[in-house]
Amino acid sequence: MSILYTFSQAKEALKQLTDGTAYRRAEATAPLSEDFRAMLERDVVPLLAPIEQFRLEQLERKNRRKTLFKRLGWLLWLPTVVLDLYTLVSGDFPLYTLFVLAGFAVWVFYPAFVYTRHYKEKLMPVLVRAFGEFGYDKDGCIDLAAVEPFDILPSFSRKSSEDLIQGRVEDVQFEFCELKLERRGNKSNISVHRGGALLITMPFEFHGYTVVRADHGRLANLLSAPMTKDRVALENPEFEDRYEVRSSDQQYARYILSPAMMEHIIALDDLFRARAKGSGLTCEFRGNKALFMLSYFDNLLESADINVSAYDLDKMPLVEQELAMITGIIRQLKLDSMAARNLAYDRLG
Repeated sequence: MSILYTFSQAKEALKQLTDGTAYRRAEATAPLSEDFRAMLERDVVPLLAPIEQFRLEQLERKNRRKTLFKRLGWLLWLPTVVLDLYTLVSGDFPLYTLFVLAGFAVWVFYPAFVYTRHYKEKLMPVLVRAFGEFGYDKDGCIDLAAVEPFDILPSFSRKSSEDLIQGRVEDVQFEFCELKLERRGNKSNISVHRGGALLITMPFEFHGYTVVRADHGRLANLLSAPMTKDRVALENPEFEDRYEVRSSDQQYARYILSPAMMEHIIALDDLFRARAKGSGLTCEFRGNKALFMLSYFDNLLESADINVSAYDLDKMPLVEQELAMITGIIRQLKLDSMAARNLAYDRLG
């Protein structure tokens, strides 16, 4: 699976380099709604004065360090260039200059990092609570132990996560975070997932399992899932072209993947492709949980730019459409699954 994942990510990266989307920052696919803008002006703008002051202080610090580097940095890195040339003549491969320049880069841009962390700590909890009783943890992660047996969760030896958003929609619990998973390789770690992860805990159990993966073609699908007897055929042509569906209960899988749910999954996929240089999604329904693994190259919520005024509402972290889509999926999933349960109960009766 890691080979297929690497191949698909490389293919998507090449496509984005070719069409130019790899060079574009994530942008909103729609303007802020009137309700969300009104909330920002009411609840967020009053909090912005100290944040803007902090931004200006960090920006001044960054610019001052940048000026010092331009004027005096050569006193340090020029000797390393000479040392590297001397080492190169001796037959060794030098890296002193690269290390020095990298150290300077960290030193110059560290104020921007400090501002981003400060911005998130102050504003993200307020933005998230605008959609409900949701919590935010800048370093949090979904409960990976709860989905350890899931087929779509790759085996990994190292993880890093941030921007955990969690809460309840009606009586359904959800967790979303940005997640990077790596597996230990022979010489270096291999990335097996980079993007987001959405975990939904339902108040009932799904029948068996249902897995939705990106369709990589007949040969790749056979390599990733040699047993094709559990494949599910669906009536949505676009969904069939994009995804391969496997399930232990084909009839129940069609209840879960109703026409409305398939449209929600396609829309979620499209949203992350547009907003975060997305490269596809997989999802699985098992036990009382639904897990969505969203692959993308960008940092979805890292939109605090030290060069942009904190008062620019259109540059706020891009959470409105994501949370609207997530809550829409939860409500639809609950509706469709409850309908399936009721129908099964009626037949038994």
